[in-house]
Amino acid sequence: MPPEKCFYVKGSKSQRPESQCTIYVDGTAGEEFREGTDIELSHWVPNRTEKRYKAGTSTEICFKYLEANETPSYDLVMNNHLDVDGILSTFVLCYPKMALLHRDVLVGAAKTGDFWAWSEGRSLKLFQELTLFYRRFDTSSIDLQKAYELCFDFILQLLESPEVTSPVQGILERQFSLIEEGKIKRSEISHRLTAYFVPQTLSKGKVNEFLQIPRFNEPLSEELPFWPQVRNRLDEEKLHLVAVETENGIHYDLWYPGYVWADTQGLWRPPGLILPDSMEAPLKLQWPALSQVIQRLNELETGACLWQVFPGINLFRQENPRKFPVVATTLGQNNEAKESGLSLETVADVFHEAIHLA
Repeated sequence: MPPEKCFYVKGSKSQRPESQCTIYVDGTAGEEFREGTDIELSHWVPNRTEKRYKAGTSTEICFKYLEANETPSYDLVMNNHLDVDGILSTFVLCYPKMALLHRDVLVGAAKTGDFWAWSEGRSLKLFQELTLFYRRFDTSSIDLQKAYELCFDFILQLLESPEVTSPVQGILERQFSLIEEGKIKRSEISHRLTAYFVPQTLSKGKVNEFLQIPRFNEPLSEELPFWPQVRNRLDEEKLHLVAVETENGIHYDLWYPGYVWADTQGLWRPPGLILPDSMEAPLKLQWPALSQVIQRLNELETGACLWQVFPGINLFRQENPRKFPVVATTLGQNNEAKESGLSLETVADVFHEAIHLA
C-alpha cells in the first residue's frame, strides 16, 4: 500500500522532495524549518509544537493534529532517527486513514517504546515485533529512507494480521502476578510514591538482573525478571521506590517516571525536574525535600552504603552510575550498587514524613 503522503528521513542519501508544507515529527527541525510554513509535531526538547496538539508521545501528538484538521495541507513528513515513536509518528501522517483506524494500538506501542508503559494485545505485539525488526538493520549499510519503507510495510502487515497477542505478553503477565500474589510487595507511601519490595527469596542468584535498567526502546525478554512496564501497569504517573533484598541488606533505587525526559503535556511531572534546552543536556534536579530525605537516611544508615541523590539525569548520556531514570540510590565507595541496613518500613517513614506529593 503506497503512503498517502510523502516522507523523507534526514540523513538519507536519496534526494529530499520539494515541499509546500513539511511536518517535522518526533525530533527537532533544524535551520531548514520555515516559520509560518512548516509544522513541528514533537515531544523532543525544544520543540515548536502548538500547545493544542501537545501530548505524551509524538505519535499521539500527530493524531491530535489529524483530528483537529479535516483537510491538512502538508505534503511532506520528515524525521531524523530510527526508533518506535519516530517510526510510528511518521506512519500516522503518511497513512492517516489506516492510522486513525488503529489509533489506540499505535499510541500504546509508542508509549511502550518511549516510556516503558504497560501494554498488551496488538500494542505490545507491534512494539515488540517492530523493535526486533528494525534492530536487524545495519544502519551503516541500509539507507534510512529504505529502512522506513520496510518498517511501514511491516506495520501494515501487523495491523492487518489476525494475530493479536505476542508471546512476550506472558512475560509481563507472569511478572505482574508476582505483585498480585504478594511475592513482590507493593505499598503506597503516598499518592504519587509507591514502593516495590523484592524479597531475597526472589532475588537470590538474580540480584544484578533485578537491578538492571533496560535500554531505551529495549524489546522484552526473559533477561529482566521485573520490567518497569509491570510497575507502570498500576503506577505509571508515580515515583517508584524499588527495594531489592539480598543477604547483605536492601538495595534502594528511586525511579522517576520514564517519560520525564520529554515534553509531555497531560502527564504528571515530578517536583524539581527542569527540562533542558536540548536533548543532549541533562535534566536538572532541584528538589530540597528529596535532598532532606537523603540527608536523613544517611543519618540513620547502619549499613556500608551512602544514600545519594543525583543533580540531574539524562536519557542518552548516562552520567550517573544507576542511569536514567533513577534519581537517588544506595551506593558504595566506588559508586557500585550497595545494600542499605535500613528496613523498608524505616525508609518509607522518612519519605512519608518529608515528601507530600500532589
